[in-house]
Amino acid sequence: MTDQTTPTPQTTQTTQTTQTTPTTPTTQPAESRHPFSPEMKECPYPHYEAWRSEAPLVWSDEVGAWLVTSYPVAKGILDDNQRFSSKNSVFGGPQVEHPEFPSMINRDEPDHRKLRALVSKAFTPRTIEGAWEPRINEYIQELLGAVEQRGDGRLEVVGDLAYPLPVQMIAEIIGIPPSMHAQFKHWSNLIVQDIGRVPEHGYESLEEVAEAVGEQAPPRTQQERTPEEMRAEFEEYARRVQAGEEEPSLFMYFYMQIFDRQQNPRDDLMTRLVEAEVDGEHLTNNELVAFLVLLLVAGNETTTNLISHALRKLSQDLELQRQVRADRSLIRPLMEEALRWESPIQGFYRRALEDVEVEGVHVKEGDALLILYGAANHDPEKFEAPEEFRLDRFAAQTGSRDHLAFGYGIHFCLGANLARLEAGRAIEGVLDRWSEFTAITPQDEIEWWDTPFFRGPIAFEIALKQ
Repeated sequence: MTDQTTPTPQTTQTTQTTQTTPTTPTTQPAESRHPFSPEMKECPYPHYEAWRSEAPLVWSDEVGAWLVTSYPVAKGILDDNQRFSSKNSVFGGPQVEHPEFPSMINRDEPDHRKLRALVSKAFTPRTIEGAWEPRINEYIQELLGAVEQRGDGRLEVVGDLAYPLPVQMIAEIIGIPPSMHAQFKHWSNLIVQDIGRVPEHGYESLEEVAEAVGEQAPPRTQQERTPEEMRAEFEEYARRVQAGEEEPSLFMYFYMQIFDRQQNPRDDLMTRLVEAEVDGEHLTNNELVAFLVLLLVAGNETTTNLISHALRKLSQDLELQRQVRADRSLIRPLMEEALRWESPIQGFYRRALEDVEVEGVHVKEGDALLILYGAANHDPEKFEAPEEFRLDRFAAQTGSRDHLAFGYGIHFCLGANLARLEAGRAIEGVLDRWSEFTAITPQDEIEWWDTPFFRGPIAFEIALKQ
């Protein structure tokens, strides 16, 4: 790993395009190129369009990375794991290496293939949907029934439905006991609020990652420690938490649960992950914790924001609502368009493994690139009139949809089907229970979560008509 100075954007011509980009990072336009600024949270799409009008990728001093706003360029980079690394995917920065946090989302081949193969043994769409669809439907009815029983004729989309549904379900799927669900939700909030808030060159260790999300660094987890030693450490930790001497730690909690499943297998996802085996290999404790943290964050935020955006749009466009209410097969293209129109995850990082020309721009080895899914999904070269919400964009697509909301290539979201299942059932549940619903919160008064990668409202109220 070599030291990397701030890259100097360069312009070259190719037979395909001629792009003009700033000659040095100091000759920036008056407008900031900060993808996580408060102004971006209000509405990022005009900013994306302005950056894309300059070039398919532009340099940002604010985050020390190239901002990729073009659909074909974004898709090409996501699909090119030979020249672009994912090791800085969520932690950012050009130099970060974090072998202590071996999550699939920030691993390259062949490690990624091994991890995904092991995880896929336990976490498959068919297994999850077959086993959990009835419980998902049941919990949706519990949530909506509580709203109806409250009797105020209002649904706060995020707090009443979109947030508790995926958090509760992922907790149950993993095998978290009900007594820990409230703490689990708190941990999810902490991580989501700060993931992506990186120093200039990213995090160097798991201790820095833990500190950034309000966590204590996890204990040593070397495999050579005896079960007795691990049990003693976990018992001491539990005593300190109970005595108020230490704050509960998500990392430590997962290590304790993994140790328990190794000694006392159960019928839950965590046990299946512990027991998963490919070519005689199992997931290490660190790999298990990393995947469980990924499930907690990605499994919650994507679904929460998808439900919020879809119901917000339906409440603001009653003709659209009438169409979907009359033909429930339109729920699927509604969700796909919502994913494109307001991508729940706005982007993740990559790092160049070698010098490479990208649409006439010279990207140097080690440069960080922020692949802006939200910008790519609003590229007019790919999606006509991208600011418009159109059900017909994905109506004819029965296989893979061509938006980038769930990523692309080897890192395509493993939980995409679960997110679609939960969101689809939630939208259908609201349509079934009420004859009409309309927006109460004005669009220009929506407060958005101040989180770097994720885009979703803090709250959004709709009025319900029986």
